[in-house]
Amino acid sequence: MAGKLMTQAELMAWEQKSRRWVILGLAGVVTGVFGFGLLTLDVSYRMLKKATVMTEALNRLNADPRVQESLGTPLRTGWAVTGELEDLPDQGSARMEFSLHGPKGYAAVKLRAEKSPTGTWRYLLLEVKPANAPAISCADG
Repeated sequence: MAGKLMTQAELMAWEQKSRRWVILGLAGVVTGVFGFGLLTLDVSYRMLKKATVMTEALNRLNADPRVQESLGTPLRTGWAVTGELEDLPDQGSARMEFSLHGPKGYAAVKLRAEKSPTGTWRYLLLEVKPANAPAISCADG
């Protein structure tokens, strides 16, 4: 038995349904790609925030009275952390930038550090630049 040919109205209805499914499929793929990208960024930012050099820097910034006066307490980091981190057992280097938020405002933070063979981090640059205020240096010596 031969297949029945579709009428013009049936063909147009089929094309509309097909287009709808193609568009929904493409939207799903695009959403999935962007979602995976955001998930990857979030995981990498969280890993950088949990690094020893970052936690020590945040402890140092939280304890600095100049930073407390400028931004207030409690302080929290922004979502994004950019830069590089090389953390090996006997050496390492860090170059990061992130934002710091407090009740009184926000600031951009630049961090440059080197890890000694003993495992301690030496902060070459730890600068807090509040909005509309001079920069505050919390670096070593």
